[in-house]
Amino acid sequence: MVQQQGGNLVGCNGCLMSSMPDPATTFFHYLQASALLTDEQLAELQSWITHAKPDLKTLAQEVHRRGWLTQFQIKEIARGRGATLRLANRYILQDILGEGGMGRVYKARDPRLGRDVAIKVIRREKLTHPATANRFELEIQALSRMTKHPNVVEVFIADQVGDDHYCVMELIDGTDLTKMVRDQGPLPIPTACEIIRQAALGLQHAFETGLVHRDIKPSNILVTRHGGVVKLVDLGLARIIDAPPGGPEAGRITQEGFVIGTPDFLAPEQARNPMTVDIRADIYSLGGTLFYLLTGRVPYEGATPTEKLLKHCTDPPPNLLKYRPEAPPQLQQLLEWCMAKNPDERPQTPLQLAVALQPFGLPPPGGAAAVAGSAPHPVLPPYPSPVAPAMPTFPPPSLPASGVGTTYPQPLLYPPHAASGPFTDPTSSSQIFKLPPRTNTEDPIRRRSAERSPIGLILMSLGTLFVIAVFAVAIALIFLDQPPEVPDPFTNSLGMKMVKLDGGRFQMGSPDDEWLRRPDEGPVREVTIRGPFFMAATEVTNAQYIQLVGVNPARSAKIAANPDNLPVESVSWFDAVEFCHKLTQAEKGQPWMRPGWAYRLPTEAEWEYACRAGTESATAFGQQLEYEKHALYRPTDNDPYEIGGDATKPPRFGQPVGRTKPNNFGLYDMHGNVAEWCHDWYRADAYSDSPPDNPTGPPEGERRVYRGGSFREPASAARSAARFAARPREQLDHVGFRVVYAPVSK
Repeated sequence: MVQQQGGNLVGCNGCLMSSMPDPATTFFHYLQASALLTDEQLAELQSWITHAKPDLKTLAQEVHRRGWLTQFQIKEIARGRGATLRLANRYILQDILGEGGMGRVYKARDPRLGRDVAIKVIRREKLTHPATANRFELEIQALSRMTKHPNVVEVFIADQVGDDHYCVMELIDGTDLTKMVRDQGPLPIPTACEIIRQAALGLQHAFETGLVHRDIKPSNILVTRHGGVVKLVDLGLARIIDAPPGGPEAGRITQEGFVIGTPDFLAPEQARNPMTVDIRADIYSLGGTLFYLLTGRVPYEGATPTEKLLKHCTDPPPNLLKYRPEAPPQLQQLLEWCMAKNPDERPQTPLQLAVALQPFGLPPPGGAAAVAGSAPHPVLPPYPSPVAPAMPTFPPPSLPASGVGTTYPQPLLYPPHAASGPFTDPTSSSQIFKLPPRTNTEDPIRRRSAERSPIGLILMSLGTLFVIAVFAVAIALIFLDQPPEVPDPFTNSLGMKMVKLDGGRFQMGSPDDEWLRRPDEGPVREVTIRGPFFMAATEVTNAQYIQLVGVNPARSAKIAANPDNLPVESVSWFDAVEFCHKLTQAEKGQPWMRPGWAYRLPTEAEWEYACRAGTESATAFGQQLEYEKHALYRPTDNDPYEIGGDATKPPRFGQPVGRTKPNNFGLYDMHGNVAEWCHDWYRADAYSDSPPDNPTGPPEGERRVYRGGSFREPASAARSAARFAARPREQLDHVGFRVVYAPVSK
């Protein structure tokens, strides 16, 4: 039995553990307090410590080597957060499976039932509005009433502890479709169609329970590692992050806190009015997901979410045959059916889509003789023999008759429509079905064509001449103009010293063995930063901000005696971007200004390149940071990266800029004073598919990256690879920024 006496740890043999390094002693205290190890394990570990005298890192590695705790658990315990590893006094959190706008998903152990589960903890800010919280409760009740279905992730329980809402779900050993396509490329046609067919069956089951998903996308569809069973996730949860009906946010599509779905797979009616969509919006998204599985591309490309949403509303369905010419034309027609702009012209239930997909998919297990219940999904009625061997034909998709080959319940039906689905074409034996005809007045694309006039031809001709003129000018610029000369290092009109960085290659991210690293810091990969560009040697100060903008939101300006040279903070990402724009405009005509150059925020890759300054260690100054000399952070007395500081006297705000030792590039405060906004959207797995050359981050997201430690965070948060994120409108009193001056195209 390990006991505590007089503030020291003693084992059952009475041996004082004073020989342990202090961080290791603290870690052992935290291990005890977490109650995740048995008395026997603690005694065994204490005996090993007495003989091995390990440092903190070695001790943590030994605990993990013995299989007692996961790396995630060890890191949380080392941070003094062992108590947070227990949820509802029942579930033991083991690892982070994923993170998104709604919350975080953990792998957990349920000791009471002896099984591993997945737990989604919903972000508190998502349920602050009473109407939203009430809707969450109603939808969770609907999920709990849903009977078990092989194609839907089972929700065991949903509850609340304090302000935290959580759902306990079936843990799936598998991968989502986004990762599958990323790893394997476009899927074989039978495989892709079978995946969507099973997903449609799961969606049908949810539909009969009264649920609409509203966020169908590849990452919300899982395929099990063994057996290839498809599972829908996040049913009933997509709606809880909408703005409350009638509230001030109700009419906004992309504002923070109001997510109506993923723009790449969003139905047109969902973009127009997300509060009134039905199951047919999910069918549209399934069609888009099928296109993604077959091509590795989203249905509509666009530089911004708004551009993508517009294409969903106006452009014709994507052309599958352009990317998969070997695909049967009937599959293109099926995609057009699913992705029809008018919901009335799509399949009216997911089961209709499942029926239509069956001829394209994999044969059911056991072949034609398979009986009901033998497959991991309901067995559907057989189709008539095809007219041509390569091109099967079938009658209009209809629902299975009760008791024919399956015990699947009869689905709820929408009222019949004149155009309820595709139909056979009697003039061609090679065509399964075609879309219902649309008149020019019904089809906006055909209507535009029909309304063409001589004026349109004149405008087209003028447009052609304009394009030719632009092309000629571009050729002249290429051959006649030289790029502007790069300015020498300079100090700008606000007194910012701008340091020239030539760019180069570096290893971005933290290695797996870096202590206290987070999953979003990898994988490590070589990145090339193109130069030259200039970065401010110091963070923007209160005086510089107020000189340009005229106001100062900084908290330090209100409580510090001499705030002028302190770094500005409490500025949103939008505030920082606007500052850069104003600075570019204010400095026009200055000798260092160049055509096509501008001030902006650094990209995340540029920031880490500048912070590392040619080093590969955890910080630019080695494996530890000396308090106030290398960085200003919050001392804890148990962080392995800190040297010095008094945990009883944490700093209240930043210190004057430029007081710390500069790194090899001549940049100050990169490791800690206030944290700094970056240009990039944040995504936890952004490094997995980020380009190696001058990466600029994901094309969209909910939060923006900020980097560097701060006076509010421990030294471990000041490592070169540490990443953080916040909503772009947030004004945090420990986050400021520094500027970059670079070519606009960079």
